[in-house]
Amino acid sequence: MALDVAPHFPRRYFLAASLLAAGPAAAQPGDLRTRLSRLRCGANLERWFPVARDNHPRRLGRDWWRDFRAVGFDHVRMFVPGGGGGSELMELFRQAIEDANAAGLPVLFGLNDIIQQDTPAVQEWDRLASRARFFGSRTDPDMVALAPLNEPAFETTAAWLPIRNRMLATLRDAAPRHLLVWGGREWNSLRSLLEIAPPADPWTIAEVHDYAGGRSAEVRKRFAAAATWRDRHGIPVVVTEYNGSGRNQTNRAAWTQDLQEGLPALRSLGLPVTLWSYSHGSWYRMQQGDGPSPYPEVRALLG
Repeated sequence: MALDVAPHFPRRYFLAASLLAAGPAAAQPGDLRTRLSRLRCGANLERWFPVARDNHPRRLGRDWWRDFRAVGFDHVRMFVPGGGGGSELMELFRQAIEDANAAGLPVLFGLNDIIQQDTPAVQEWDRLASRARFFGSRTDPDMVALAPLNEPAFETTAAWLPIRNRMLATLRDAAPRHLLVWGGREWNSLRSLLEIAPPADPWTIAEVHDYAGGRSAEVRKRFAAAATWRDRHGIPVVVTEYNGSGRNQTNRAAWTQDLQEGLPALRSLGLPVTLWSYSHGSWYRMQQGDGPSPYPEVRALLG
């Protein structure tokens, strides 16, 4: 549910919501990077959905997240939408992260939406640093990986590389123990990942977004390059946005077949997938209303 403006958050909401906090998430075996590399399938909760509805703040609640996990999702991805507000909005996202973690779900969390070709202005760097400090000090590094943004949109890797490195350094200063997430310059496309060298920071994972769809052999052939890149550099790759081809947007059966073919192919390569999108995106949308259960055909894909 994408909104054009940031919702209004009354102060009394946060006083009440703060009383809902509970204990830490259950301990998980292995470090976060290893655990993320072994995941199967999660989902994106797009933009405002986790924190607001109809311009009003809301908290989905821990029962919602437990049900989300029970249907078969093993992680979630969220990010601060463009035009996002100040500390009140950040607190709502912190609560959503906390609730997801309490259900045993690792969270991939982006601190911005889309960064375009132009070098970010001073105030954008300041905002990134402020958000990094907020989430770096208030989220569990054993359960939360931080990304500077949802997607970059740069014409060349040469233009994107110094921005990526500066963004990661900004996050690292504020979140010394968190795993960091980054991708290629072209909307996190696969081909732009293959163009780029890993950062100097040793505690990162790479992400890819893909909407090409195709049969199992096509998907496996396309993503074999990602698996090769992963193995060469020793850095896990997660397909943090995945869905079928836009050619099938009016054909639900063909769309479902795209996922039936693609998901096993990605699993065979050891590439975890985060489906787009649970809560938004017209024909991409995987459930109706606000409930935690997806359409039956999507649930069947989760095994």
